[in-house]
Amino acid sequence: MLQQTSRTAAPRQGAFGTGPAPRVSRCRLAAQCRSASSGQQQQQTADELAVSRRQALASSLAMVAGAVLLPVAPALAEAEAITAASVSGIGAGALQTLTDPILAYTYQYPIVTTMGKPLNMIVSRTPEKYSSAAPLTADARQRIVSEVFDFKNFVTASMTVGPASGVLKGRNPEEWKPREVALTVLVDRSTARTTAGQRVALNDVQESHLETRDGQQYWVYEHVSQGSPTITSRTKESYRHALAITSWRNGQDGSPYLYTLNLSCPEQLWPELEPVFKEAVSKFALLPTTRDYIPPDKDPWLFF
Repeated sequence: MLQQTSRTAAPRQGAFGTGPAPRVSRCRLAAQCRSASSGQQQQQTADELAVSRRQALASSLAMVAGAVLLPVAPALAEAEAITAASVSGIGAGALQTLTDPILAYTYQYPIVTTMGKPLNMIVSRTPEKYSSAAPLTADARQRIVSEVFDFKNFVTASMTVGPASGVLKGRNPEEWKPREVALTVLVDRSTARTTAGQRVALNDVQESHLETRDGQQYWVYEHVSQGSPTITSRTKESYRHALAITSWRNGQDGSPYLYTLNLSCPEQLWPELEPVFKEAVSKFALLPTTRDYIPPDKDPWLFF
């Protein structure tokens, strides 16, 4: 007779050792699935919102950039057109005005060449009275009362004042000859001397003439001088070309003082600046005196 052996179910291995494995209900599994699905949906929604926000921000920036940049192009074009017109006509765009009520004069200096090259003209010496101005030479006759300078292109516009000297001294200004005026001013600006101690001008006067404006005499003269080597021209034979204009006004004691505007540049820039210099010279003028006017010979000992 066969003996029937009963089978006993082997115990299930739990997660942390022997023993019955925990039974997970279907409801709990379903809840976990729903939670995972909900988390994925929330993450997806958050990602979509982030993308939407980035797109909206990019669109807003593009609109702002378009609103800002679109008006700039016409403005730049208009500015370029104005500059070109000013340069071609040697108008207000190529010249800047400086007026000094202390010594009662006005002049213009170039800020653009006829080829459209900009000049970075800086006021290196602000207008001041004659007694406190820097002297050009040891005798302190001619003094720089104002000066504008371009350090890169070596273009200068300087205003000097000094008493009549040399062949002009003691003579009626109506009798002064243009070349006499030119040489006297240039000699007073020079430090070169002969073996006898006489001062000489190292400038070659190319042309000189007299102009009368509103009853006032103005002597205009073009001159060339040998200068030091510069960045633009390092050769030993370096020359500067200049156009100057001189007028006069009596001091307190009745003796005439010369007012000279000198515009100069390296020789290679002369073709581009000659027309602008001529325009500037034509605008130079001695102004009617006001309360701010201080005669050159007033308080010569007072430097401030």
